[in-house]
Amino acid sequence: MTNIDWSVFATDPMVICEQAARAGGRVLRDWVGRFEASTKGPRDLVTQADFASQDEIRKIVLGAFPSHGFVGEEGDGNDTLLKKSTTQMRWIVDPLDGTSNYVHGFPSYCVSVALAHDDDILVGVIYDPERDECFAARSGAGATCNGEVIRVSGETDPAAALVAASFPPHVSSEAQSISDFLSVVSNVHSVRRTGSTAINLSYLACGRIDAFWVRKIACWDVAAGLLIAREAGACLGPFSGAPSVEISLERPAFIATSSSKLFHSMQKMLVSGVVS
Repeated sequence: MTNIDWSVFATDPMVICEQAARAGGRVLRDWVGRFEASTKGPRDLVTQADFASQDEIRKIVLGAFPSHGFVGEEGDGNDTLLKKSTTQMRWIVDPLDGTSNYVHGFPSYCVSVALAHDDDILVGVIYDPERDECFAARSGAGATCNGEVIRVSGETDPAAALVAASFPPHVSSEAQSISDFLSVVSNVHSVRRTGSTAINLSYLACGRIDAFWVRKIACWDVAAGLLIAREAGACLGPFSGAPSVEISLERPAFIATSSSKLFHSMQKMLVSGVVS
């Protein structure tokens, strides 16, 4: 991981990160009841609120750090920007994670804001405006929720584990995500689907769930959450091989758990459908 000299920043990036995430959350709350939804793809929604939240976040982070890059979900060419950004410092933003929940009035959505140096995530904030919960982490300094230190549950037994599942917006009965679900559900205590990857990682970090996995997701969905979960003690890694703190932001795919023992159990389930 990159060693950062925080003194080079005229303004603390964590302060700006939280300001931006909370501002994005206020925008989302202001738009409730007066937005119109359009589709980005099959069963995938976007609203005026997404764009308004992202514009507010961009204004705050680039106002403080005009030389930094910006990678946001809403707009054209985001993947290209992620891969070919000319600056090492990049803000990676999901202005509304859980759009379908938001559109339907289901209270499980959030704002995710992170600052990365190349692929190293330096600070990250996930703000849930419905519960007024602000999850935050700085690399090497632990994780908090509303200023209080949080830790993963430490659960090691799959049979006692509450696990979050991730499904894409459109899924067929033959999809890998369905096979994964069937492999896991009979080996753990219970499975939940929140509809928000960022919330899943936040809930793992504070011990509300014990494990989560995702095979395909965008960088803006996970950048802040990966740091928050890791700083809270989560075990992160690929579907095969040893746990690792290095998760690719270009093609995120990982298992995240409350302990290394549970991590290896989840790996076995997701490869073979059984656990010993």
